[in-house]
Amino acid sequence: MCLYNYSKEKKKYKHITYSERTMIETWYNGDHKSKKEIAELLHKSERTIRREINRGLVKVRGYEWEDKYEYSAQIAQEKYEYNMTDKGPELKLDGDIKLVEHIENQIVKEKKSPEVISSELKKYGFEIEISGRTIRNGIKSGIIFNKVKHGKIIYKKQYNNKNKQKRVSKLIPAEKSIEHRPEEANKRNEYGHWEGDLVVGKQGTKTVLFTLTERMTRQEIIMKLPNKETATIAKALDKIERKNGSKFYKIFKTITFDNGVEFMGYKGLEKSCLRKKKRTAVYYAHPYCSGERGTNENNNRLIRRWIPKGIDMKNLKVSFIKKIEDWINNYPRAMFDYRSSNDILLSI
Repeated sequence: MCLYNYSKEKKKYKHITYSERTMIETWYNGDHKSKKEIAELLHKSERTIRREINRGLVKVRGYEWEDKYEYSAQIAQEKYEYNMTDKGPELKLDGDIKLVEHIENQIVKEKKSPEVISSELKKYGFEIEISGRTIRNGIKSGIIFNKVKHGKIIYKKQYNNKNKQKRVSKLIPAEKSIEHRPEEANKRNEYGHWEGDLVVGKQGTKTVLFTLTERMTRQEIIMKLPNKETATIAKALDKIERKNGSKFYKIFKTITFDNGVEFMGYKGLEKSCLRKKKRTAVYYAHPYCSGERGTNENNNRLIRRWIPKGIDMKNLKVSFIKKIEDWINNYPRAMFDYRSSNDILLSI
């Protein structure tokens, strides 16, 4: 039996200390306790103890010159310290409580990404330089930030197979495919080419958000609609056309939608409410190719920072939606050297 009673609070993912290794050496070599018994005494998993003992096993010769294996706390500690050299330096966030609280506040309350927070540290009086990746690593570790969980702000990057054969919906004519969209829209070197989609709410509810994103500037328009019928979307475009008057036709040269049935009535979406000519040209992305409308998809993700999935859109006030729209259009973007969409619009 051990000379003293060892007890400690059970903690997950806590590394074994040298003092614990000396206990293992006594229990395993002297008292001949099983790995299961040692695990229970140290409040560790049996698998952890098994790996630890294998790490410190050394061949020794007994009194009768027979070879046997025993656990050495010193050998195990040396191997542990050597392995830790591959871990790299400590994160710059460690120990700076004020900085951690600032980052948490910017993510949770201001809905900012790690990259934007990194670019604005000096603006808030922090002299230290930390990259967005360092902040993301701190979140992923699950140790530094208590208010931010991994997965809430980080989105898994999806890669599209460029060699995958593109399919075109039979409900739209070939000339309305994204393949026939003007080159100016594809290159993003001309203002006035948009991507559109719907952000849906709680399952079983009808109210949705109609979103439009300009490809060159990432400018955003958000409108609350009572349903996702084509006629309702056309009325929303009527409202935008009346608001902008003759300027509409320069602002909205093309709009690219996905292949949802709510967007299939392209003639109604293109029809002007103010003149005989078409008000814009509508195009459609290929089925299952959301990356072809990646600009709008990314802005929709920004909306989700304020309106998580499962929310009934019907209860959202128009003033709140307008606040989100303004927030997106004033959001600093790394691609624009941390200028916002509104900043870019001023220079056009």
